[in-house]
Amino acid sequence: MPTIRTGARLGPVLALLLAAGCGGGSTGSVSGTVTLGSDPLKEGTITFTPADGKGQTVSAPIKDGKFSASLPVGDMKVQISAPRPTGKKRKMYDTPDSPEVEEMGELVPEKYNTQSTLTLKVKGGSQTETFALDAK
Repeated sequence: MPTIRTGARLGPVLALLLAAGCGGGSTGSVSGTVTLGSDPLKEGTITFTPADGKGQTVSAPIKDGKFSASLPVGDMKVQISAPRPTGKKRKMYDTPDSPEVEEMGELVPEKYNTQSTLTLKVKGGSQTETFALDAK
């Protein structure tokens, strides 16, 4: 019987935690498109990092220019990346019998990834965003 009483006492507490989202933080659903030049970005990754450096970083795949992510509410820094083959090969390891792999470069200019100044204010609920990137 102690198990039933403990369960009866914990039930309302668990319900409150679930209603509060367990962590107490609000989230928003962000979906949208990414274009490079005038074309949808075929494949890549979009990464959202809290502007204040506190909280969770979230990445989402970009496929045929479309992305979707569930993010904490607040100001985010945005980075967009898309790998592309360079046409060059390199050894996977520094050994004589190492297999070769194709080198990958970055299709998206640095100003949208490693040097990104893109930002987004995530609101509660759903929002749609468009990131139109200049190819140069």
